[in-house]
Amino acid sequence: MLDSGAAGLAAYGGGAAPLAGKGEDPFDSGMWDLHRAEYLGDPAGWQADRGMRVLAPRAAEDPAHVPVIVDATDVQGQVRRIVVTIDYSPLPLALVFHPGRAKPVLGFGVKYEIAGPIRATALADGVPARMGGAFVDAMGGGCTAPAAAHARPDWQEGFGQMRGRLWPATGRLRVSIRHPMDTGLADGIPAHHLTGLRLLDGQGDLIASVDLHEPIEENPALTFTLPPDLAAGPVRIEARDTNGYSFAGEVTA
Repeated sequence: MLDSGAAGLAAYGGGAAPLAGKGEDPFDSGMWDLHRAEYLGDPAGWQADRGMRVLAPRAAEDPAHVPVIVDATDVQGQVRRIVVTIDYSPLPLALVFHPGRAKPVLGFGVKYEIAGPIRATALADGVPARMGGAFVDAMGGGCTAPAAAHARPDWQEGFGQMRGRLWPATGRLRVSIRHPMDTGLADGIPAHHLTGLRLLDGQGDLIASVDLHEPIEENPALTFTLPPDLAAGPVRIEARDTNGYSFAGEVTA
């Protein structure tokens, strides 16, 4: 009988890529070599590692909203970057997370165009790149469908609205922004999406940042985990998009 943690991993695609040898792709994908070279610089000695955990549903109920959690807390060395890619997406680069002073854990949602693996690769000090992933079965169309916001004549009224909540007991910080996150692949709708988000402490010093790309879901919500000293707040959130708009807010415990 599975315990609650194992049951959760089973429901979410096993939580990590299958075991494989050094330099072997556990998903045997035709896209990984290309994406590894283009988005990671083809790091020498990379390997699939269960310590780089990726939790995603086995099957996507909504291809425009596929929830994902990446967790690199078991990767050895100081994690500097986590690069998230989707193998068979027309827009394969989803985000690049720079944990900085936050823990190397991030929750977010993506659009899925076709079934395939989603991967997170941790680049850490002193160790080769570590890749984890999960296979998501999806009907597709998440990247080429127009944002739901465009069906509403008043969608611009809430544009850029930011909400956040900080739980100091656990260090959890959740931030959401009203934004259509248009990919540019829907007929007649140009690309318009967030490009970056930063977390700053009370002194204005950087805590963590995320480079965001087109596959991130509409009205994105991101969940961070902060250490106790930073979880006491306040935390300032700053974001920007492709059209030059900027957004800012502050959350306190």
